[in-house]
Amino acid sequence: MAVKKEDLKKLQMPETYKELGIQTRWAAKKSAGDKLIAFPFYDSRDVQKVLDHVCGPANWTNEPLNINGKTYMNLGINIEGEGWVYKSDVGTESKEDSVKGEASDALKRAASMWGIFRHKYDTDQIFLNTITKNGKKVPCTSNGKPLYGKQVTDYCNRINTGMGNLMSVYKENEQAFKEHPEALENLSALKEFLNGLKQ
Repeated sequence: MAVKKEDLKKLQMPETYKELGIQTRWAAKKSAGDKLIAFPFYDSRDVQKVLDHVCGPANWTNEPLNINGKTYMNLGINIEGEGWVYKSDVGTESKEDSVKGEASDALKRAASMWGIFRHKYDTDQIFLNTITKNGKKVPCTSNGKPLYGKQVTDYCNRINTGMGNLMSVYKENEQAFKEHPEALENLSALKEFLNGLKQ
């Protein structure tokens, strides 16, 4: 049975990812002076999990295409009343595995064309403090505690969630904040505090 059009919006709903237990992961790899920049990411298995959940395994397909030496991914969904509809995008190589990485990236980019994890690109990068361990720069908390593996994700998600919650409070009560400048000042001070954790 094909996917109903109205169900396609579930592909981009945060509730869908929460239901599947998918959380934003963070990688701190790029240097910026004495800091490391953490970027949010999902992998291709997360994309497959969302597609299986919303569309059903039989109602989506992907086909890699080689165009001028670049790997594109054609991602199709069988939509009720329309049949198979395809959207595609090109991938970029990864340092770890150029061929596999390019195909994986192409799938994630094609998935974004369908709205899957598109909100990831609206998520701010986070600047992390660093310490040196065995001659290597390691991300750390604002208190200097080193962060390894999943600890980077947990730490960045706490910061990102705090900023997101703060913005939600402001948007839901924007008029009230305009009428009470002192409350807006307190909110701004809290934002500065959270920004301080990011620096």
